[in-house]
Amino acid sequence: MTPIAIQTEQLSYKCGNHYLIKAVDWLVHQGEHWLVFGLNGSGKTTLLSLIAGYCSFTQGAIQIFGEPMTKDTVLSLRQKIGYVSSSYFKKYYTKESVLDIILSGKFATLGIDYAITDDDVRQAKTLLSAFHLKKIAAHPFGLLSNGEQQIVLTARALMAKPDILLMDETCAGLDIYTREYLLNFVKLLAHETNITLIFVTHYPEEILPEFDHCLLLKDGKKYASGATKDIFTTDTISHFINHPLHITSAPKGFDVHLDVAFPIKQWLTEGLLPS
Repeated sequence: MTPIAIQTEQLSYKCGNHYLIKAVDWLVHQGEHWLVFGLNGSGKTTLLSLIAGYCSFTQGAIQIFGEPMTKDTVLSLRQKIGYVSSSYFKKYYTKESVLDIILSGKFATLGIDYAITDDDVRQAKTLLSAFHLKKIAAHPFGLLSNGEQQIVLTARALMAKPDILLMDETCAGLDIYTREYLLNFVKLLAHETNITLIFVTHYPEEILPEFDHCLLLKDGKKYASGATKDIFTTDTISHFINHPLHITSAPKGFDVHLDVAFPIKQWLTEGLLPS
C-alpha cells in the first residue's frame, strides 16, 4: 500500500479571534500530485506554511510519513519538504545571496546555521547551473526580479532532495517565459520522479492534467477534496465561488467562462466612463 505522505487532523490556525485555517482533515499519499485551489484569503498559503513547518498550528495535528509534527520533530521533518513561497520568504530574505539561500535549503533553515560541506557547495552550484542562475549567484535576493526569486526558491527547495514539494502560487506575477519554464519543470517532476507535489493556485489555466487530485479551500475550511475531474466541474465551482460560470476541459488546464454583464452603455450615458 502506498505510504501516507501528509495527514492533517482537525488542523487549525487561529490569529486573534479569527481562524485562517479551521478543522482541516486531509490525506495525501506518496507520489500524488495535488492542486490546492481557492479564492484570495481562503487559507491556501497558511495551510502550506503549516505543513512545511514554518508556522505553528494552534489546534489539531500534522503527520509527515506517519511521524507527528511537534516542536521536537519539526526541523527534521522540514528537511523532507521543499517549500516554494515568495509571499513567505520575501519577509526574511533581502540581502542574502542567491548561493547562500540555496545552501540554506540543505537544512530547511532561513540561514546557514549548520556546517556546510564542500559536497553541499558543489550540489548548490549544480542547482545554480541547472536553473541558469550562475550569473546571479552573488546577487542579493531583494534585487532580483519576481521570476528570478521564484526560480531561486525552487532551487532552494530541491537542495535537501525532498520527498514532498509544496509550491505556493509559484507562477503569480511572472512573465510568460518564466511561467512556462516553471510549469514545464513541474510537469517533468510529476512524470519523472516520485515526489509528492502540492501546487497552490487560483488561476484555472495553471491546473495541469498532472494534478489529478484537488483540494478546495474556502474561508479556511475544506470545501471538497478528491479527483480533480470530479471536483472541477461547472456545478461544483459555481457553488464554490457563489457565482454562475461554465467550465470546459482544455488540453492545458480548464477554460472558465463567467456569466458577468457590464452595463457599459448605461455607464457611458451616465458619464461614468469617458466616451
